[in-house]
Amino acid sequence: MDRRKIILVSSLAIIQSIVAFQPITSNNPILSIRPKRSSKALSMTGCSISCEELLNDQVTMELEASQLYLSAAIWFDLQNLVGMSAYMKKESEEERSHALTIIDFATKRHVPLSLQKLQAPPANWKSCVDVWRSLLKAEQDNTQSLYRLADAAQDSGDHALTAFLRFYHMEQVDSEDSLETIIAKVEDNCDSPGLMRQLDTELAQSFKT
Repeated sequence: MDRRKIILVSSLAIIQSIVAFQPITSNNPILSIRPKRSSKALSMTGCSISCEELLNDQVTMELEASQLYLSAAIWFDLQNLVGMSAYMKKESEEERSHALTIIDFATKRHVPLSLQKLQAPPANWKSCVDVWRSLLKAEQDNTQSLYRLADAAQDSGDHALTAFLRFYHMEQVDSEDSLETIIAKVEDNCDSPGLMRQLDTELAQSFKT
């Protein structure tokens, strides 16, 4: 065998020997070529544990929003503001529908959901404006909850969950915009009972089923 080939083979053998017996330390440069494991713990469903927990929380959030709108509907009924009451009842059904859709999605993914205890919604407000403002605050909180879930889905590379949530994000944009518009009108009309009744009639006509 050629002398240069013998030297080359011997050098390769020495390198392989060094690599095989290289001690495992945090400063070992060889470790840097090993693939890094994901820091996101996955459950048996393939959905990250944090996403599972946040899906549970989101179902609770949607059901509590449904209860809040229903409580507001009762309050408006007692004030003989039937248009606003109709608006609230329709929104209550929609929030419940959101919760059921999330449950259906989670079931298809074999994500174990556990229904949580719901907080009782407020039942007494001082004015119409207070009711509408409390609803806007609830929608804003819901938006933040959906953002946290979306962030967790992106972090864990859960493309199905990310796609599923897009509808909800746009729904929240529309909901907050509608509430802000109505609040501006209610604030303008709160000192004029006649104008408030007119606004109530407009809402009744808009949300007839």
